[in-house]
Amino acid sequence: MALPFSRSTLFITLTVFVLCLSLSHLPFMSNAQDGTATFYTPPYTPSACYGYEDEGTMIAAASDEIWNNGAACGKMYQVKIVDYCPSAGCRSTIDLSQEVFASIADPDSGVINISYQQV
Repeated sequence: MALPFSRSTLFITLTVFVLCLSLSHLPFMSNAQDGTATFYTPPYTPSACYGYEDEGTMIAAASDEIWNNGAACGKMYQVKIVDYCPSAGCRSTIDLSQEVFASIADPDSGVINISYQQV
């Protein structure tokens, strides 16, 4: 019995379907926000979110732009928000730990442009 369509048509249709299904699960940078990042140096405790609890070095402090009255505590942006960077002293959207900043940029640059998205 002959199929009403060729095998190549079926293969192309299935390939497009699987590709569309895969792409629908990818995070798109269209949701990303533009901002800047700086860094701060140890000690990283106490913090506004966790007090004297050590949260490691892959952490950041949130500016007023994302702080949201403390709702940013524990939110993930590939780093964990553990502290608050008040407007008076904050020169960026996210103030990264020195270790995080050094992993993406030369610390001598001081401030970098970033795109960020909560994960």
